[in-house]
Amino acid sequence: MQLNINNTHPPTRRGPHMVEYGVPISNSFANLRDEFVATDDHDVDNDNDFISTMPPSKPPKTTKMSRPSETNDVFPDHLCSVSTPSDVPPKLPDTPSIFVQRRPVAVIVGDSIPRYLVGRRLSRRYRVVNHCIPGMTLQKLITFMPILIRDDNPSIVIVHCGTNNVLTHSTQKMLDLFSQLDYNIKALVPGVQVAFSGLVGNRICPQTDILICHINACIQRFCEDHNSSFIDNCNIPLSYLSRDGIHLNRWGIKQLAMNFISYLRFRPILEDQLGNFQMESHPNSVRTC
Repeated sequence: MQLNINNTHPPTRRGPHMVEYGVPISNSFANLRDEFVATDDHDVDNDNDFISTMPPSKPPKTTKMSRPSETNDVFPDHLCSVSTPSDVPPKLPDTPSIFVQRRPVAVIVGDSIPRYLVGRRLSRRYRVVNHCIPGMTLQKLITFMPILIRDDNPSIVIVHCGTNNVLTHSTQKMLDLFSQLDYNIKALVPGVQVAFSGLVGNRICPQTDILICHINACIQRFCEDHNSSFIDNCNIPLSYLSRDGIHLNRWGIKQLAMNFISYLRFRPILEDQLGNFQMESHPNSVRTC
């Protein structure tokens, strides 16, 4: 049997492991089975159909680039690319900034009547410190005054005291104590402004309320003679007192705070008080009245 050598056509495939003339083909991968078996309706020789039916092993990774819209005679390829929102770094939330401010100090001293006043809500121009002690009398206040204002070096000292001295001292005796207190404060802090707050009436006894009005008038004249200030609290009626008839309720405390705010707001800052300024730092979010 002779082979036709002149035949230039390649042998046609008859089966997966056989060619023409029944000559077997040695294949090292004979143990592996072809997952795709040719059928009568599908041509195994069509490699293009086989590739098209195979899904891609991994889709190509594409990134969407935003481009500006086309304009007259200008195409998107000729324009520079615009960064997407993902390219922009995230913006950090706003944090309250810290600043340092120099303000003069105002100290409130006295008994329990103004002890509920919050200093930071009384003034923006002054840093207000409250050193009120329940049961304080004029004699005790004269003794403790160096301790109360020693570290603050204040520009203004507001004194609200005398309620506990009304029933035990005469009017002249109280004026002498006020005079001594005024002298000691001005000696401790040169250039300080002293303001005496008027006493608040009480509902225990009508005669006591009349006596308090007389004492307030004497204190006001004393302040005019000694270059001191007087804070008039006559706008606090007896209905603003608590059940005990002596201390203030919330409406009375609010009215007393408004009187102190008015005094601090319209009080000029003198040049000789520049040495009494103190440094303080606090966030911008803190709100003062």
